[in-house]
Amino acid sequence: MKICDETVRAAVDSGLSSVQMDAAQKQAILAQCRPTVAVRRPLRPLRRVLALAAAFALVLCLGGGVLAAAPELQQKLAVLGEETLQMLQPINQVSEDDGVRMEVLAAMSDGQVAAVYIALQDTTGQGRIGPDADMYTADISGAFFTAGEVVEYDESTGTAILRLTGDGSQQLAGKKVTVGTTSITSGLSFNDPVDLGYTMEEVRSLTGHIPVQYDQQIDSWGATGPAMECYTKLLDEGKIPVLTGWEEPLALPGVDWANVNAAGVVNGQLHIQVNNLGGMGRVNRLSFSLWDASGERVPCTELEMDLGEDHKMGTFQSYNDLVEYVLIPPKDADLSELSIRMETMTYDHLLDGNWATTFRLEEASESLVIPCGKDMNPWTLDEVQVSPISVTAFGSGEMTAESEAADMKVILTDGTEVSSSSASVSTGDGTVICRSIFDRVIDLENVAKVTLNGEELPLP
Repeated sequence: MKICDETVRAAVDSGLSSVQMDAAQKQAILAQCRPTVAVRRPLRPLRRVLALAAAFALVLCLGGGVLAAAPELQQKLAVLGEETLQMLQPINQVSEDDGVRMEVLAAMSDGQVAAVYIALQDTTGQGRIGPDADMYTADISGAFFTAGEVVEYDESTGTAILRLTGDGSQQLAGKKVTVGTTSITSGLSFNDPVDLGYTMEEVRSLTGHIPVQYDQQIDSWGATGPAMECYTKLLDEGKIPVLTGWEEPLALPGVDWANVNAAGVVNGQLHIQVNNLGGMGRVNRLSFSLWDASGERVPCTELEMDLGEDHKMGTFQSYNDLVEYVLIPPKDADLSELSIRMETMTYDHLLDGNWATTFRLEEASESLVIPCGKDMNPWTLDEVQVSPISVTAFGSGEMTAESEAADMKVILTDGTEVSSSSASVSTGDGTVICRSIFDRVIDLENVAKVTLNGEELPLP
């Protein structure tokens, strides 16, 4: 069968058997998570076969001498090591807003993948940039998705060095790109559950027969837990009851960025409808859980339905201003013994502004090209390319839900395996591309072995 929405749903469902999501949520997760699998628009592979010696000579010619002449950049990126610095293109462009300085230090591209190193610093001295700083809406123009992580933090200056990677839907090398963000977060915390002081039975008694609505348009939903499969079709069809909001919402303890719009027990299921109030509510998240009399979490089927307006934040991030949470306890559970707790994920800082710089990436770095011709049932893996920042399998044919996966590993001469920060799959027009982006830049001279599904491939 051909890859399409239905087969992607089946493949993801089999891999995430404890979680059920609608198509929009799956696509968002596939596009952002580390490690990630993203279904993208068709790409055409850049096939470059050059002698290995010439490849290394070109890398040194393009990158080594230039960055070596920039001692300030070398100092800021010293954590990367001398070999990596020799391969990077110096950028040294600055954008500042809301007292935060964003400096694009250096970059590299192997064609359709770009790695960009960025320094963030709070010039006001308020400590708003911490060791977990994140460019929440980071974007590299021309990239299908962008992911970032902190590689170094200087506590004395309050400067975070981030590495952004972008997987492009088009050729990035040799082109002008704009790198930036409109939101920066820092100070992420996963907080302990807070007892709300009510049992399910008390909520049912206090709210009585609460009005509900059916046949609601639910644009986005999530489901998890032991009985989730019983509810996915109902969610798709809008057949799950939705609460009618109260005239006056209720506050939540310790939360000033959201409140309760309605709550009640419907058919033995706890419903809590929450308003996200903007501000920190755009990035903070909450959830609810049930606990028994002995203080143990009760395994529930959990539903989450986005009912309000979806507000975009950048290319991939968004938040919904009205969300209803449903907790479905085990059959025959004593509701008087099920207490309700709230869990939150919060940030200390959310900074809004416009940080962006534009520069031209150098031509693509060279790659090791390994011919394969391997049957992947039914598509054919034609070749594997290893660059300093990614490993990519190029194939032809149609990928199906039953196709063999392309599990590629790169081993260095010191015996270490190069780990990946993200992965993607794209298909279309008879082309299949499977790519893993490394979490660091590697020197191709140090590649000792490349394996595909456990089988060692001959290096050129």
